[in-house]
Amino acid sequence: MIKPLSLYVHIPFCVHHCAYCDFNTYVEPAQSVLVKETVEAIGLDIAKASQERVAGQVLSERPLATVYFGGGTPTFLSIEQLTEIMAAIRSHFHLLPDAEISSEANPTSADVAKFAAMRALGFNRLSIGVQAFDNGLLTALDRFHTTTEAVHAYQAARAAGFTNVNLDLMFGLPNQTLPLWKASLEQAIQLAPEHLSLYALTIEPGTRFERLHVGGRLVLPDDETVVTMYEYAQQRLTQAGYIHYEISNFSLPGFACRHNLVYWHNEEYLGVGPGAVSYLGGWRWKRERLPKRYVQKVKNGENLCVEEECLAPPEALDETLLLGLRLRAGVSLHALRDRFGLDPLERYKRGIEKLVQQGLLEQHGDILRVSDRALPITDTVIVELLASAEA
Repeated sequence: MIKPLSLYVHIPFCVHHCAYCDFNTYVEPAQSVLVKETVEAIGLDIAKASQERVAGQVLSERPLATVYFGGGTPTFLSIEQLTEIMAAIRSHFHLLPDAEISSEANPTSADVAKFAAMRALGFNRLSIGVQAFDNGLLTALDRFHTTTEAVHAYQAARAAGFTNVNLDLMFGLPNQTLPLWKASLEQAIQLAPEHLSLYALTIEPGTRFERLHVGGRLVLPDDETVVTMYEYAQQRLTQAGYIHYEISNFSLPGFACRHNLVYWHNEEYLGVGPGAVSYLGGWRWKRERLPKRYVQKVKNGENLCVEEECLAPPEALDETLLLGLRLRAGVSLHALRDRFGLDPLERYKRGIEKLVQQGLLEQHGDILRVSDRALPITDTVIVELLASAEA
């Protein structure tokens, strides 16, 4: 049986660079030569990648189960440019009839007409970067949309026929209080999207927020307030009928993001576009991240790989456990053993026993999961578990 594949397409352009963002993004005029050349290069990248062999099989022989356009801002591109990339995908890969085809979108980068055209291209899921339903918080984040524009974008998606919409929200923001966070959640719940992604602000190196933070000019909620925001969201969204299926993600039944589940299960995916990462055949590699260099390398037929690593079974097991414990369903210990030929109960014996005793992990037969009370410190729990690994 041929195993399906997932495809990630990185669109590295934005109209504006946000103060907290450290993604591989670049501010460009919408119809610049570089944008046009990058779109063309992505099409050529798709064509060439489809003919690569992994474990003796040509990638184009594997049907696509999910496609995800991320960025940057994919809806920064014109509908003609999105059409060009989708045409390349369809020319070189077979899409499963029920394939999930997602795109990220900013509230000011699309309208009903554009969303309708995207729907006609086959996109069936949108992820709208709202971040907050409060104009003061949006200004502090350097976002260039208003609360009203965010609501209009959501309504435009619905009018265009999208029946699977995610909204991104952030908490722990500068000057954000618990009442402000509750108000954003209530606005989101009132809109009734199928999916919500909630992310705590992290201060990333090289961002404007880092410079402000180091200079003492960024007023952030204390850790206790941030944990309270998270725990309130868990409670309120569960009450509203959402399933908390991953640390930061909530969905109505049947609407978990299938593409992101590929990452959390540490399964194979192909990434195209500047800076995109692929994980195939036990190898992970990253493409050239600078758009100009990426375009030139594609044109010249050069190797796009700038970083690569091969994960041996112990390291692959570590990583799969790290990712899988983000899921509220936890991980199957037997499945991990069968997949990597290593027994996680032996490799992490000391860590599992200690963390279960402390009430930070739970083991129910074959399933290992992070306990409810340990969710706010999941990263710490996982680091301690992996540190206990025995050769």
